[in-house]
Amino acid sequence: MAPENIISTIAIVLYPLIIGVFLKRRGFHNPMAYLFIPYIILFWLRDLGYVALDLEWLLVPDSVAIRASFYILFVLAVLYLHLSRVFLGAEGKTWRWHLVGLAGLLGLVIVEVYAPRIPETRSIAGRWTITRQQIPVGVALLNWGVFMGGVVLLLLATRRRVHQPLHKNRMTYWFLTLTLSVLGTALLLIQRPQLASGLYLLHVLSTTGVILTHQLPDVRHAIRQFVGYLITTLVSIALYAGGFLAAQHILRTAPAYDLVAVSVGLGLVLAVLFNPLLQVVRRFVNSRVLGAKYDHSQTLREYSQQINNVVELEHLASTVVNFIQGALNAQYSALFVVHYEAPSKDEISEEDGEPVEGVYRLRGVLERGKEDEGAPTIELTPSSAVVDCLQRERACLTQYDVDLHPRFRGISTAERAWLERLDMDLYVPIHAQDKWVGLLTLGPKRSGDRYFEPDLLLLATLADQTAVALDNARLFDDLKVRNEEIRRLNEDLALANRELTRMGRAKSDFIDIASHELRTPLTQVKGYTDIMKEMVETDSLNPSVAENMVRGLKVASKRLEEIVDMMFDVAKIDTETLSLNLLRGPVAPIIEAAADKWRPALEEREQTLTINGLDRLPPILSDSRRLEQVFSHLIQNAIKFTPNGGRIRITGHMQAWTLPRDQKIEIIVSDTGIGIAPEELESIFDKFYRPSDVLLHSTDKTKFKGAGPGLGLTIVQGIVEAHGGRIWAESPGYDEETCPGGSFHVVLPVHPHQSFPERMWTA
Repeated sequence: MAPENIISTIAIVLYPLIIGVFLKRRGFHNPMAYLFIPYIILFWLRDLGYVALDLEWLLVPDSVAIRASFYILFVLAVLYLHLSRVFLGAEGKTWRWHLVGLAGLLGLVIVEVYAPRIPETRSIAGRWTITRQQIPVGVALLNWGVFMGGVVLLLLATRRRVHQPLHKNRMTYWFLTLTLSVLGTALLLIQRPQLASGLYLLHVLSTTGVILTHQLPDVRHAIRQFVGYLITTLVSIALYAGGFLAAQHILRTAPAYDLVAVSVGLGLVLAVLFNPLLQVVRRFVNSRVLGAKYDHSQTLREYSQQINNVVELEHLASTVVNFIQGALNAQYSALFVVHYEAPSKDEISEEDGEPVEGVYRLRGVLERGKEDEGAPTIELTPSSAVVDCLQRERACLTQYDVDLHPRFRGISTAERAWLERLDMDLYVPIHAQDKWVGLLTLGPKRSGDRYFEPDLLLLATLADQTAVALDNARLFDDLKVRNEEIRRLNEDLALANRELTRMGRAKSDFIDIASHELRTPLTQVKGYTDIMKEMVETDSLNPSVAENMVRGLKVASKRLEEIVDMMFDVAKIDTETLSLNLLRGPVAPIIEAAADKWRPALEEREQTLTINGLDRLPPILSDSRRLEQVFSHLIQNAIKFTPNGGRIRITGHMQAWTLPRDQKIEIIVSDTGIGIAPEELESIFDKFYRPSDVLLHSTDKTKFKGAGPGLGLTIVQGIVEAHGGRIWAESPGYDEETCPGGSFHVVLPVHPHQSFPERMWTA
């Protein structure tokens, strides 16, 4: 065996060992195993072929063996691309690369098929000569270049997408493995296969190490440490060299008897100047080269002073986030308050006595540095690996660990989505009295560095200082919430008391109205029936007298029927079961019919009723019987509360509109009556409402200030709203002497299908 093939022989032995180490660390059932193991096997076969070729064990020509090695190189590039996608966690479909690979393989097959037809040698541009055997090799190299270029593009795209420095550091190592592979291929092209085998072996070893090592050394930090050490060493050499040169110059010129004094003086000068100068250099290196921007003890002292005596949660969160974000130069950060909710007894019983987990509710208090809707809330179970790390181990957690450590592979989709939305780099738990009370999250540093061990120690100390203040602030915030709930409950209780009072008053009014309104017709019925009975028993019933009594009974029964019908209408309105028979037609005849019912009353009270503008209104979709009921109540109401000789006016006009479907008509019923008090403009539509004591008014339907059951305006409002309209009252005020008057405004849609309650429609 040639000495240069020793590397290939070593690789043949090492590759199976690498596969064994990989399987022991990662297992066979791993997404990378299906790519990485064939990847190493191909390298093993390639080097085995070189050794067999050197020992003349192969029965194929050398040219065929070389071409086969380049074909293997093409397959290795395909596997390396997909291995890179899995390693980097690249998203998206891979079918495009499958198509590219199939196209490259098809090209190789076509070249192999047509190779015998190609001349033995061809000249390119009169300068280069290519042989028939080199054409398939060139196609294989072209395919290799396409896939290795895909790896480069994938690395660049992933690096732009990812913000966490630990992920970027991991990509740097992968780029180094890519560089070794490219250099090995370059050596292969210049016909140095043995050296190429060495670089490929280094490539495989480094790739294995990167895949199997979770915490990789920080490349940037290592370079900075080297530069810092180099600067410090050079400055020290310069100081010592300067001191020695100065001593040599002084000793040459000084008398012999001054030698001791000169040596002592020079040593004293170096002792006094060397250490301070070296300390200045080290501080410069730490701040400018290594990136140390804060003093640990001073930072703790300043932080302690700022959070002292802060009890409001929002203020404390703002102080904590701003200080830590500024001290560690983080791009953004957030603070969460953690509440543990234990399972209730009902939940335990539902699980047949089996243990039921509570939940940790993480509520975002403050988020700074990000243009977002705010820190999202999440619920985590105690069995979560994230909770186990933050709550039980009290350890800082990095997003790098969550993404790549096998321990966190089984976290729920909701947890992973929450962490991705936060887009943080570090999670620091806050504990107080053995309880997990808060979580501080930090984004990447503005410098692009990771959080090193001194940063984690500082954050752990700051978290301990924050714990008591945060727990107190959380308790204070809970107290504020409870006080707000108590205040709201008191308001609800006061509202309920007012409603109960109103309902009690309505009940009392109903009893008064029932006794007052129903007693009159019932008294009439009872009186007439008693008289008729007595006259029948004495055989003194006169036909004319009987006719008058029957007429009185009819009037009384009709009044009773009207009151009962009004109560039924109110019940239908309350239960939203009032049905309407919709027909399109003009509104003027409806109002005229309502007014005609009250002509005798108007003449009796010497009142005038004028109707204007209704003929110009468009036809509307409505229930004419119900609308007649509405305007009949309004006209009756105007008659009762307008003194004798007063005026009642009904006018109509179109409301302003922008679209035909939004057309509305407005009808106003106004009078010159006693008016309505401003505080009663809305309550007059309540059930059983009376402006004053019900017992102080007569029950006549048209007498001045005559009282009714207090249901008329309630029914009016219900019918108008059932049509998709609205009604309100306007009045300057209540005055029985000046009679300022009042008006009722009824607005009805021309096309009520947009806002009409469909459950009240009938065909």
